[in-house]
Amino acid sequence: MNKKHTILLALCLITVGAKAQVQRTSVLEEFSTANCQYCPEGFQIIKKALSSHPGTIWLVHHAGFFTDDITIPASERLTFLYGTNAFAPAYMIDRTVQSEAYTAYSPVWPVSDSATISAQLDELAAIPCYTTVSIDNLNFNIATRNVTATIQGQITGEYEASMVHLTVYLVEDSIVMPQASTTGTIQDYVHLHAVRDCATDIFGTSLDIADDGTYSYSLDYTVPTKAVASHCRLVAIVHNYKATNLTMNNILNATATNGYLCANNAAIGHLADIDCKVFPNPAKDYAVIETSSNIRHITVSNLTGHTMLHDETCSGSAYCIDTRHWARGIYLISIVADNGTSTQKLVINK
Repeated sequence: MNKKHTILLALCLITVGAKAQVQRTSVLEEFSTANCQYCPEGFQIIKKALSSHPGTIWLVHHAGFFTDDITIPASERLTFLYGTNAFAPAYMIDRTVQSEAYTAYSPVWPVSDSATISAQLDELAAIPCYTTVSIDNLNFNIATRNVTATIQGQITGEYEASMVHLTVYLVEDSIVMPQASTTGTIQDYVHLHAVRDCATDIFGTSLDIADDGTYSYSLDYTVPTKAVASHCRLVAIVHNYKATNLTMNNILNATATNGYLCANNAAIGHLADIDCKVFPNPAKDYAVIETSSNIRHITVSNLTGHTMLHDETCSGSAYCIDTRHWARGIYLISIVADNGTSTQKLVINK
């Protein structure tokens, strides 16, 4: 193993009984903003890389190249991990310095090609993981927008108790706002995986770890009104934090809620992307959705977050939406099928 991966061994570490190696869920954190003309291309490069690593959690921090309307302080502060001037599009995986760092002792890389990202994911997957984390007893109150949950797990490997932190992010999909690109401004660009809020301290909350390595954290959090709850999910990250050393902020493990915070409190899984088309688009009286998989759920909302349609009784690979009584404008269609999900934009033009 590379010495940069074992630097923590120089600390006064705690070992809990026998090590129990567990499955690692890697986190790819992208830095991107609406001002960055190369970021749409960077998004597609990352998407291609993650197509062969479907279990990876993908977060987009709107920071690194100025700010935009959905930038939050937690994302801006995280740019200290660049170790130098920030830029975008950029990314880091598990906040871990790779065997060949782009910038010495920094986990951040520029987005260049999908093969590099895929190889880095493979490299980190080979590092043993001894930390578990889960989000249990999740409850979302629609009226108050309050979320409660128990985030718990165990660390059976070496760790420095003062460094282990828990960060919980609110992540939102399907945010429509202008985006710069190399061909001009895209007015109705759909932003995905956006980190919208931090439900803990900006750099995480220090965990109270028992002698046997177990920990438990009670989350009590109110989803801000700026976020559309039916497009949001929670991501919990257990990580080291040391502001004075960029190599000591690695993620130990992570997990995400099994779906969005829906109006009916039913989880919609964030699965792999599926092939999907919507026609006619723009539409007037109706729109047809065709997918490559059996459709299970369909939700359509307008840009203010109001749900126009929610159907959990779907069956088959095609679905027809009656739009005769809908106002002109842009709508977002969220499709959940047997083999994955898709988010599509529908324009009503009467």
